[in-house]
Amino acid sequence: MSPSFLPPFCANPDCVHHSHGPKDPYRSFRSIGSYHTRIFGDVPRFQCKACGRSFSVQTFRVDYWVKRRFSYEDLTHRLSSCESLRAIGRAWRVAGKSVSNRVGRAARQVLAMDSRLASARRPTEDLAADGFESFCVSQFFPNNIHILVGAESQFVYATDHVTLRRKGRMTLEQKERRAELERRYRADPKGVAKSFSRIASEWLRILSDGSLPASTLWTDEKRDYPRALRASPSVAALLGQGRLAHRTIPSRAPRTMTNPLFPVNYIDRELRKNLHEHVRETTCWGRNVSSQMERLSLYLYQHNYRKPYRVRKPRGPTHAEVAGYNLAMVKEELERLWMDRAWLTHTVLGQPALDTWLRRRTTPLRPGDEYRQRHIWGWIRGGPRDLAVCAAGW
Repeated sequence: MSPSFLPPFCANPDCVHHSHGPKDPYRSFRSIGSYHTRIFGDVPRFQCKACGRSFSVQTFRVDYWVKRRFSYEDLTHRLSSCESLRAIGRAWRVAGKSVSNRVGRAARQVLAMDSRLASARRPTEDLAADGFESFCVSQFFPNNIHILVGAESQFVYATDHVTLRRKGRMTLEQKERRAELERRYRADPKGVAKSFSRIASEWLRILSDGSLPASTLWTDEKRDYPRALRASPSVAALLGQGRLAHRTIPSRAPRTMTNPLFPVNYIDRELRKNLHEHVRETTCWGRNVSSQMERLSLYLYQHNYRKPYRVRKPRGPTHAEVAGYNLAMVKEELERLWMDRAWLTHTVLGQPALDTWLRRRTTPLRPGDEYRQRHIWGWIRGGPRDLAVCAAGW
């Protein structure tokens, strides 16, 4: 940031000046000197005239509270090229926890950018949804990552996670082991329907963009999907009006480009080969559900906004451009993505994205709540405020 940097708002979420935006400049502050750091040099400090809370330029940077700087763009490229966290740590000569910390920061930046760009999208395509199966902690805890994809653009609009009960053929020892583990953690038997209902809510958000008078969602014939759609009053009403349509196709149908589920089949293949923890029979797998979804968010940023729509045309449009996103706005957001810190109180998020941001998903066999660093909430001191306020934005 330049020496002439001015704070965009008060960093205290309880202050009346915290809700300032670009059209309402914040001026109720005073300069109170600076402090010196080895990484960033002299860092100017400010104090709010209304609440008396002090903050610095560093408070509004992505690299707040860090002692070493790394390239977030390099991180997303390595992560999307099937490198594990430890491999990235060896390349950077840092511990794996430092890499995980940067993944979390980058994931929140990407989620905030997705939220801002949602106002500029004009989708005109049908959608496809299905569950991508992987596992976390152990193969006794498989999961379904539901994915909502554009039928033409292969742009991934939303994802959600649910832990499943292990199924399929097992030996007697495996059944006994599963019973032992289920005394400590038991997957929700209705988890698939609940997760898909959250994906249906994201479907409604896409329909509300205005350029899409009606929409069709393609899925396979899993019985949980229709139940989840009927469980949502808004979705059920729009299905009755004909503005929404749910179409199914057998999962055993040939997985060709003419298959309506080709978009999700394509994403499944990309995840299998590009994210190390999802490769078949790998020695690298997820240990924490929230961290797994943060890594997925970074991969989808690379897929949606950086990767060409067709790799044989490296200078061609990206998936976001084909999906109808405003090219100028996307370019502007990408230029500032790793500069300005994303704030939860200034971001409007759907339920799946909010769960990823706040690390609210439960990891099997891990008792108690997920540890959340204070800066995840966007506070500079104190505890979390009402989550309803965070979800609605300011």
